[in-house]
Amino acid sequence: MASPRLTRKPKIDSLALSGLDDLDAEVMAAYETVEFGRFDDVELVSRDLSGITLTDCELTGVTVEDVEWNGSRIFDTVLTSVTAPRMSLPRSSVRNVRINGSRIGAFDLFEGKVRSLVIEGSKLGLVNLRGSDVRDILFRDCVIDELDLSEATVARMAFENCTLTSLEVHQAKLSDVDLRGLSVETMRHLDGLRGVTIDNEQSLRFAAHFAAHLGVRIE
Repeated sequence: MASPRLTRKPKIDSLALSGLDDLDAEVMAAYETVEFGRFDDVELVSRDLSGITLTDCELTGVTVEDVEWNGSRIFDTVLTSVTAPRMSLPRSSVRNVRINGSRIGAFDLFEGKVRSLVIEGSKLGLVNLRGSDVRDILFRDCVIDELDLSEATVARMAFENCTLTSLEVHQAKLSDVDLRGLSVETMRHLDGLRGVTIDNEQSLRFAAHFAAHLGVRIE
């Protein structure tokens, strides 16, 4: 009998920014391309940044409010200490991005494409990946209220020392989604959990959920 395959970890690309120029936030505009820029302590308020491309950029101490990033492309970029009631990036592409020490109310990446994303030391309300194509994403030391993976295709997602209030996986297609580093309170639509890895303690904690889903009584 063949040995069971181990859960594969996210493949996170290396990222080392250099040769950056200090830029003013005014260079950021809809459908513009910004490369090798450093932005410190900037406020992005009531802006339309739809279709913008950010490549090899560093954004630190950024306040985001009422900004549309629809269809944007963010590649090889680091965002640190971002404060935003909502980050709206529907149908956007994110590749090799780091988000550190940030507070984001709603992080909307639905119907997008995500490759090699690390979110660390951050507090997030809703992380909306509904309908997205996601590969290689790592959450580390994060507090998350809700993670929505409905109708998403996700490969190689992992958590390290994270807490999550609610996980939604309705009609999700998951593979190598590792929940062992995650403390999660509630999971909805358990039929979407195929492809998820949990540990023994988690399996006991969710025994009642699994039984209810299968129509099994525990007496």
